[in-house]
Amino acid sequence: MQNKNEFVEQLKQRGYKLTKQRQAILDVFMEMERPLATAQHIFEKVVEINPGINFSTVYRNLDMLVQEGIVRKITFDQGAAYYELIDGGHHHHLICKGCGKIQCVEYCPLGDMPIKEGFVPTDHSFEIFGFCEECARTKLLDDERRRERE
Repeated sequence: MQNKNEFVEQLKQRGYKLTKQRQAILDVFMEMERPLATAQHIFEKVVEINPGINFSTVYRNLDMLVQEGIVRKITFDQGAAYYELIDGGHHHHLICKGCGKIQCVEYCPLGDMPIKEGFVPTDHSFEIFGFCEECARTKLLDDERRRERE
C-alpha cells in the first residue's frame, strides 16, 4: 500500500492543496481496518479528527479524489456507494449478504474473458455476493431448524 505522503504528492502534482479536510480524509483511509467504507462512515471518522467539518465537504472531497484517481467509488447492488484508496494493487471483492463483511480477492477474471475485437475496456469491477463462513453456518443452522419445525 502506498503511504500517505505519496497520495499527498499526487494531489500537489495535480494542483490541489492539502487542506485540513483532505488530510483528515486521507488519515481515515490510511487507518481503516476494512478495505471499503461508505461516505457516511468516512464522515463519522473524519469528524473525530476535525470536528468542524460537515458531510457535504467530505462528500465533495471524496468526489474530487475519485476524479483524480486516488480513490475508487464502487456501488454494490444494495445501492450504497463505497470508497477505497487506489493503492496500485488490482483486486475485486467478496461481500457477505449477512454481516456485510468485505474481503479483497486478488484474482481478476477480465484476463479470461473474451473481449470483442475493437472494444477497449477502460475500467471494470467484479463483486461476488454470498455468505461468509460464519454467516453461512448460522444460515444453514437456521434453515435446518426451520425444516425441523415443518
